[in-house]
Amino acid sequence: MTRQKTYNIAVIIPTLNEERFIARCIDSVRAQTYPFEEMDILIVDGGSTDKTCEIVQALSASSPNIRLLNNPQKYQSAAFNIGLEASKAPYIIRLDAHATYDTHYIARCVQLLESHPEYGNVGGVCEILPQNESLIARANALLNHLSFGIGGAAFRMATTAQAVDSVPFGAFRREVIEQVGGMRADLARGEDNEYNARIRNAGYTVWLDPAIRSSYYARATWGASCKQMYANGLSIGHLFYIDRSAIGLRHLVPLAFVLAIVGAICIGCFTVYGWYLLAAILTAYLAAALYADIDACRRYGWEYLFILPPLFFSVHLSYGVGTMVGLMKRK
Repeated sequence: MTRQKTYNIAVIIPTLNEERFIARCIDSVRAQTYPFEEMDILIVDGGSTDKTCEIVQALSASSPNIRLLNNPQKYQSAAFNIGLEASKAPYIIRLDAHATYDTHYIARCVQLLESHPEYGNVGGVCEILPQNESLIARANALLNHLSFGIGGAAFRMATTAQAVDSVPFGAFRREVIEQVGGMRADLARGEDNEYNARIRNAGYTVWLDPAIRSSYYARATWGASCKQMYANGLSIGHLFYIDRSAIGLRHLVPLAFVLAIVGAICIGCFTVYGWYLLAAILTAYLAAALYADIDACRRYGWEYLFILPPLFFSVHLSYGVGTMVGLMKRK
């Protein structure tokens, strides 16, 4: 009987139709300062119909520590649990195929986990990049850098190390995971918010270090960005019934905006003052959007002048409607 090699780190990467990104993601893992041969690279695929699996199989032919696993449940949360069961490594890092990682990413994560037993999850700052050079792709990426857009999270903007509510692409000690359990496999999105809340509730700190850096590729089209925001909002509505500590005030602002619009329209069905209220809400929003637009254009270029305001509105509306639907569906 052949004894399975023991690795120090399990790198879990969920995939689903990531043929455009998986190779560069794995290349960035290969380029880590942490020894590649000490990492168990687990690509957990949710049924890709493109060339994702072929690419991974070709890479694993020359690197036996790259393994392709099947995820019949498709959700990323289920992929995490499958990878967790497939490896006995004492450290687990959950990466995203849609991103690349600074060469010191894994080494810095492990260093912090080793030296700080109070840290239950460690991550860093994620730079959002456009998938291509089209104006809409660049504008979608820019949204993540603007507080008025979708850039309120610390992992998008932080410049100092700090305790936070959540980090992307986190690193964990197995003993912490054994204490809090795996991710909820029934969550299509928002699993990281719920998981980090569970870690915090167990008495551990979720720590962000801006020296830990990654780059993520934003959606390339207007429709894809709105679809992503709707799905993210939907997950917040679901999390409301699971663990309210997983939800921050910033997650509920788009919902408040949508409810204000809906409320004004309902009032307008009975009295003209409802339409005055709707006009006031939209005027205030437009003023804030134009201020954010001009400020962004001064910093990033005036080519965004006419595209940012409608993009702001569409992603905020999508997120808010998604949250409202999630609350009504309760799942």
